[in-house]
Amino acid sequence: MRVIKGLVLLGLAFKVMVLGLWCWDSVAHAERQTKPTDAVAETALVPSDLLARSRGFHDLLDAVRQRGQELDEREQAVKARAAAVDALEKTVAEEVARLEALVGGKGAPAPAAEAAAAGVAADITKIYESMKAEEAAPILDRLDDATATAILGRMKQKQIGAILAAMNRDRAVALTKALAGGS
Repeated sequence: MRVIKGLVLLGLAFKVMVLGLWCWDSVAHAERQTKPTDAVAETALVPSDLLARSRGFHDLLDAVRQRGQELDEREQAVKARAAAVDALEKTVAEEVARLEALVGGKGAPAPAAEAAAAGVAADITKIYESMKAEEAAPILDRLDDATATAILGRMKQKQIGAILAAMNRDRAVALTKALAGGS
């Protein structure tokens, strides 16, 4: 919109300048016909207000050109910002899609997450290994089969035997089947 306004102002300034020069030329031409031989008188016959108007039109034209240049520079800056915003939106959309895939289970778990989970499981196993079998058995007895099997599967066989001996018989049988791979 500003570019259009600038062009309209430029067009008006050009028309005014042409009209002013035409008027100045016609007055000067009329004066020349009345006294063609007197060069000093010819310059005196040109009205000073026409010369001032001509300078004013030139100043106006220069101002319009400068404003047009400023508008062009602003337009380029806006285009550059728009391109940067588009690139940033694309990057954000790609990152959101990647994160949604990870959260939705579509992507493979990160190696760091797998290592952290393995480290936590190893720490929990060490805790149960440090307990006496009579203390660990009631706690493992209350855990679900998958968790208890995961913990027992990381322990030494001698400790597993001691813990299973201290457990409820039915629960010990179920965990033994789970450890053996049967259901």
